[in-house]
Amino acid sequence: MADTNREISVVVVGGSYAGAAAAKKLADLSKKGYSGLKVTLIDKNTHYFHAVGFPKALVDAKYAEKAFLPFAGFFEPGSKHAFVNAKLDQIIDAHTIRLDNGQTIHYDYLVIATGGQAPGPINVVGSTKEAGLAEIAELRAGLASANTIMIVGGGAVGVEVAGYVAASYPAKKVILAHSGPRLLPGNFREGVSNGAVQKLGQLGVEVVLNERIELPSDSAYASHVGSTEVYGSSGANYQIDVLIKAVGFQVHSDFVEPLETLCGQKLRIDDGGPRFIRVLPTLQINSSMFPNVFVAGDANDMPMSTKYGFKAEMQGNTAAGNIKRMVEYGFDQELAHATSVDPVAASDVQVPVLSKWSDLVDAIMVPIGPDLGVAQALKVSLGCLGLSNYLVSLVKSRDFMLWMRKGYFKNRHVK
Repeated sequence: MADTNREISVVVVGGSYAGAAAAKKLADLSKKGYSGLKVTLIDKNTHYFHAVGFPKALVDAKYAEKAFLPFAGFFEPGSKHAFVNAKLDQIIDAHTIRLDNGQTIHYDYLVIATGGQAPGPINVVGSTKEAGLAEIAELRAGLASANTIMIVGGGAVGVEVAGYVAASYPAKKVILAHSGPRLLPGNFREGVSNGAVQKLGQLGVEVVLNERIELPSDSAYASHVGSTEVYGSSGANYQIDVLIKAVGFQVHSDFVEPLETLCGQKLRIDDGGPRFIRVLPTLQINSSMFPNVFVAGDANDMPMSTKYGFKAEMQGNTAAGNIKRMVEYGFDQELAHATSVDPVAASDVQVPVLSKWSDLVDAIMVPIGPDLGVAQALKVSLGCLGLSNYLVSLVKSRDFMLWMRKGYFKNRHVK
């Protein structure tokens, strides 16, 4: 029978949507009979940035200030749980990680929630609130002095940025260039795409489809302020003052290499694109040697249609729920005993029945400025209809659901 008072170390790397959900749920478990359970949340930034709200933060300085929440205030004051401001360097083995500051941390269960990285400032590059706000403010100042602004990439972020920029600067020329034949992800109905084109047009945005822009060689950063000329695949050239790149999704997963060496198999996708980490349907890493390691959110190899904040949050809850089952089963005790004798013996330890992640929600809400928007839910598209404007404004446009994130930060007023 599992000892409910035993010490259990749960480490969550990454404090955004998946990581915050997992850390909160597992910290709550320590109040429910597992007093020895400690959650350590690790993030390379001092503050969580509400990247979903970037389109609004770009044009609204007061909102940008609110969009940074301190990780130091994530857990309840005085709790045993801890936040560590550092970057994951390596997962050394089934029980140890090393951080970029040289610190090593033991874990019984590990949740990798490092996410995907869009180029800054959509995901701010600076590791502090002050640096992040400065990045956004620099781009905002560039918008204010520009005549022509181009956004490259017609996914949800690109559409939202184009809409908010056009609504905030109606006298400026705003171009949204997209390499595909329609806006927004292809798993959503064409009516949503058509509605986005129509409503962007209402704001004066010039939408250019089937146009691949030759981007500047510096792909690490998403914006360029200053007069420049870019070229499209159609042969057209564009003289612009600000370029905002809403493409270039990356996943950093080099920290998995030691595990690949230990198990003798590739744990990451290697097809020239993002190095997504392979997972089982239970969100465990795809190796029987590391059943206590989970990958939730954008870093795993689930389909691109799952790469949304609310779906990452759902995955974080699934991973946490599976760890809860393993804790109740006493899996960490069995694993520690087996691997103390032979590291390979982890695959022989019986794993309780775990939940499989299932992507049953096919929904999207895309604000196009503060008053317009398109949406789809349960295969019903609300593209050109005025009803979508009301629904999107009511649910998302007001603060891009920042209010939901604030609930994760128990003491968010700390500096």
